[in-house]
Order: sequence, then structure tokens, then C-alpha cells
Amino acid sequence: MRHTGITIAAPLLALALLAADAGAQGRIVQLPRADRALAGAPAAVYTIGAAEGAEEETFGTIAGVGFDAAENLYVLDQQNARVMVYGPNGRFLRRIGKKGQGPGELMIPTQIAVAPDGTVTINDMATQRLNVFRPDGTFVRTLQTPGVTTGGPLAWHPRGFLGAFRPMMSREGNFSQTSTSVPLLLYPAAGGEPAKVFDVPQTISVQQTSGGPAAAQTTRLRVSGPAAFSPAVLYGVLPTGQVALSFTSGYTVRVIDTKGQTLRYLQRPLPVRLTTEADRERARAQRREMFRTGRGMVRIVTGGGGGAAPPPPSAAELEARMGEMRFADTIAALRGLRTSPSGKIWVERTGRLVGEPGPLDLITPEGQYLGTTTAMQLPGAISRGGLAAFITRDEDDVEQVVVKRLPAGWR
Repeated sequence: MRHTGITIAAPLLALALLAADAGAQGRIVQLPRADRALAGAPAAVYTIGAAEGAEEETFGTIAGVGFDAAENLYVLDQQNARVMVYGPNGRFLRRIGKKGQGPGELMIPTQIAVAPDGTVTINDMATQRLNVFRPDGTFVRTLQTPGVTTGGPLAWHPRGFLGAFRPMMSREGNFSQTSTSVPLLLYPAAGGEPAKVFDVPQTISVQQTSGGPAAAQTTRLRVSGPAAFSPAVLYGVLPTGQVALSFTSGYTVRVIDTKGQTLRYLQRPLPVRLTTEADRERARAQRREMFRTGRGMVRIVTGGGGGAAPPPPSAAELEARMGEMRFADTIAALRGLRTSPSGKIWVERTGRLVGEPGPLDLITPEGQYLGTTTAMQLPGAISRGGLAAFITRDEDDVEQVVVKRLPAGWR
């Protein structure tokens, strides 16, 4: 299917973004407009994940991956509430965590941060807690969060770990609240209160209603996030402790310090496309598929259980929800962002069709453009030695982690 759309100049959006920053112009680094292909291709190392087999060979829902300095791979299995650890050759080493609500136990783990020494921090959506484990899997402590993450990563930082959290499920009874920003928080490695690094502009509304007899009271929580096609909150931590951050419609990556000061803006003068009805219908179709399969959805059940996908709504309910979908006027230029231990930034551009991955740009925090590849998806994690972990599905729709070695110039 041939897809066409209307485009507008990205520099116009950039000017609006930076207008309030009088000193911004001296910190804007313009990357070249034309793509230049990266030389080489990743080489397969090992694959983990099968429909049947031993515990260490099968996964429920893979929510995240990470590497330590020894290139051990950590796989967060959300459905089974555990982290499985594998050596550089794919050999199973150990398991971390288990299902439950006690200290060191997990309900709905959604993000994982792995430190170079193998210390693991896991965010639990159901309990709104961060669980910290030693490299050998011993539970260390629990930290309370102000809500749930926005979908961005829980990222290791030289001073602890970083995450973007939005308020949610913080009260009982009926309430309605709207927040216009999402705080990017830095949690100290030794524990204690987090420090706010940046307030990311994003409007999110939460409505909670409770009803029914006391013995069988039900609580419904509805979260209304940004309109479809709006920019996501994308970030990654650099070895210096600085953060690569993007949250606008155009191709702009900020490099900020831990005080939230913007050191420079990395921009590519690529056009931003206006949305079309074909885009909106494709987004609706993808939302219908999400409800049908339950992928990307979780259910929280108080009093035990949870983590399973909710039952699909009726056809009438589903179409009513489709009618309530809101759409941004433009499609955000960026879809994903990942940083590597060597200090490089991988930027995933939005694909030609809504929901499809796009080209990957490799840039440095100083603003050097290294090239673009269309030969792979955005890695879930990159190791210090250049291993890249990809969360994929095989021809039988079984979730897997495929590990490849990146070419030397890509690491």
C-alpha cells in the first residue's frame, strides 16, 4: 500500500520550542539532512526463548532486558514475575525474584535497570515500588515511587537509577486529577529520596470510581494520556551521567545534566508529517488488535493475583472507545531512543506507516552524526562490549531475545 501525507518543516517546530530559551541558539547542533548508511551488519550470537522447554528457556511476557559489565544478559519476564540471567554465551546462570507481595517479591514488574556490577532494580507497577537486588539475586531494599512509569525505561545512572513517573493509584475512593508534567527522577544508589532532574511537559488525566456493595466493591481506573501520534517521553543515560532526552514532535534530542540544565540540542532538519485519515484508521486498527490479544495491557487485582490481560470489551464497547480516541495534528518524528555504555545515542525515527519501526540514527552527545541503518530494530539494551539484545517474536509468535554483536563502528 502506497502511503502519502502532508509534511511541514521541522525547523518551525524547533523555533517554537526554543523561543523561551534566549541562549539556546548557541547550543543548537544541526545534524545533516541526508542519511548516510552505516557500514557493516550485526552478527548473531545466541537466541533465548521457546514455546516449550525448561524454565530458563521459556518466557511469558518480556518487559525489558539489560546487560552488566561482564556482558551477562538480564531478561525481565513480567508474566512470571522474575528476572532470568544468562552468560555472554547464552548459558543460564540464575533467577532473581518471584511472584508475591512480600519483600523482594514482584506482582507486575514493568521495567528493569542493571548496574555494571550486576545490581538489579525492578519497578513494580502493581505496588508502585522499586525492588533492589544484589548481583547474586539477594533482595536489598524496597523504595516507594510516586506513581507508575510513563513507559520510558528505568535506567541505570552512575549515581543510582533514573525513571519518569506519573501519579497514579495513589488514593482510595473516587477522584479525578490531571497533571501537566512528568517528573524525571534520579534515585540515589544508596537509597533515600529521589532528586528531580527535569519536568517533562505531558498532560495525563486519571479518573477513579468505586462502587457496588462493600463485600464486592469494584474500582475502575481510567488513564487518559496524550493524543495518539503525540511525542513520547524518550531518554537514556550517558556514561558521564548526562541524559539524552526527547519529548517534542520534531527531531530534537536534548543533552541535559542532572540539574536539568540543557547543554545542547541535537537536531536534524527532517520534515514532520501531518496526520491523515489513513493514519488515524491504522491507529484504530492497532488499538483493536491490542484489545483482542491483550498485548501491552495489564490488569491489577487487589488482594492477590494480577498481571493477566483484561478480557476484551464487547464489539459495541470497543467501537465506543475507538470513537473516543484523540489524535495529534502531526506525527512525532521520533519513536525510540537508546544510549550505549560507550556514550553513543541510538535514535529511532517514526516509520513510513503508523506503528512501524523506522530508520535508526547513530549520533554522539556532542552532535556528530555517525550514520543510519535500516537493517535492525532498536535494541532493548546494549552491552559495554557491543552486544545488543532485541526482543522479538519468531514465526510461531513466541517471544524471544535475540543477541547480536554490533560492528565495531556502531558500538
